[in-house]
Amino acid sequence: MQTLEFEGSLVGVIALDFCFPCQVIWFDSHESTQLSPGAIIEVFKAFDAHKATTRNTLPSLLDCPRCGSRLEATQDLQHSTRFTYYRCSWGHGRLTPFLQFLREKNFIRPLTGAELADLKSKIRTIQCSNCGAPIDLARDLACPYCRSPIAILDTEAVSKTLRELADAQARRSTIDVDALADALLTRAPRDDRATRFASVPDPGGHLGMDLVAAGIAAVAALLR
Repeated sequence: MQTLEFEGSLVGVIALDFCFPCQVIWFDSHESTQLSPGAIIEVFKAFDAHKATTRNTLPSLLDCPRCGSRLEATQDLQHSTRFTYYRCSWGHGRLTPFLQFLREKNFIRPLTGAELADLKSKIRTIQCSNCGAPIDLARDLACPYCRSPIAILDTEAVSKTLRELADAQARRSTIDVDALADALLTRAPRDDRATRFASVPDPGGHLGMDLVAAGIAAVAALLR
């Protein structure tokens, strides 16, 4: 795993451990809740900067990197959003898949019926943002392997975090919310919603695009 340092919400620096090919983060106790808004955006950028061409499948049994004990799969709730992570029963921390980290922070949402219909008309196959498996849009409304629903990055949630970041004067970041929305939906012209996915080629049965990863890349590009 690779260790990167991020700003804490109160004081100091938080060191997080990443496995980018597996798309997971190791948090020592309570580190996830101690990240500042700016740090969360930097986590976005880190995953975009280190994105791997292939994704490792997580094994069904995982061990704590601190004590070696077996990690326990855990369901949790943030507001009305359910998310999953793997925790050490001795309190050393937890291993969180990146998609579940985005769920915990309320950064992703399911596609609406209209968005899903639009996507189906332009793209045949996409990649599951949770496990990396292919999703055939002609047949499936969720990943056939892990059952995760098709989701995209939530424009309003990202914009709220950026506003908090600017208000705290931790970093001056301004962003055009409409431009972000268009970027997350493959940079379609704002006055032509019917063609928002037209620029995305049909992968012809290959693995396809990861909608959440595409959204992260759009946010990172707009913040450069």
